[in-house]
Amino acid sequence: MKKILTALGLSLTLITPVSAESIKASHPVVKDYSIAAMGCMILLDCYEGIEKVLPDKDFGERFVLFKDEVKRILTALDKLGIEVYLGNERYFTRSTAGLYKPELNRLFINKSLLDDPREFLGTLRHEGWHVVQDCMGGGIETSFMAQVHQDKEIPDWLRDRVTRTYSIAGMSKAIPWEVDANWAEEQSNVTGEKLEMCAKGPLWEQITPTPMTKEWLIGCGWMKPQDGLYPYYPDKKKVYCTPGKY
Repeated sequence: MKKILTALGLSLTLITPVSAESIKASHPVVKDYSIAAMGCMILLDCYEGIEKVLPDKDFGERFVLFKDEVKRILTALDKLGIEVYLGNERYFTRSTAGLYKPELNRLFINKSLLDDPREFLGTLRHEGWHVVQDCMGGGIETSFMAQVHQDKEIPDWLRDRVTRTYSIAGMSKAIPWEVDANWAEEQSNVTGEKLEMCAKGPLWEQITPTPMTKEWLIGCGWMKPQDGLYPYYPDKKKVYCTPGKY
């Protein structure tokens, strides 16, 4: 998730739906700009102001400079079976521009970003990169996300900035994934390219995994040891590596 929240998961408590003439009986009432509102959107229990986005969506003249890359990313996500939604800003916390939920393979972008095409594209790259991380972590059939960029590929200034932001927010555990996604956000067409690679087959067979990701993949049995350098001893992670969402 871009900015403060991360796609590692949220413990979400929804407010009990109530009846009201102004809303449909099945639509929950949640506090705007809250974690509960975001959870309601993620589960699609809240559907008013939520729009599913398809690759052929016309974003208008304001997107003329960005439309090709936006369409490339949306097309790649569609091929992977990732659902993309625009959500009314009231369903996001004040500090959230977008999010990806790996357990559900759903990606959401704050609809207010339609007023800023450059920021919209950056957020789409960022959240799309979390899908790439999902691919690298054993495939989108699982919900484990793995860092994709090697540490040496990421500039120190960006790492320092993201580290400060997430440390202040008390979310230090998210830093490796968010540093990775923030760097992808700055790169033209890289997210689209890697998503297309995801659709072709295991990403770890096309891109060299980081050492920790390689250890995970070998431990889970998805990646076999190469050249005898990595003995195959499935570790305690094995219990988390069964196919399917967990």
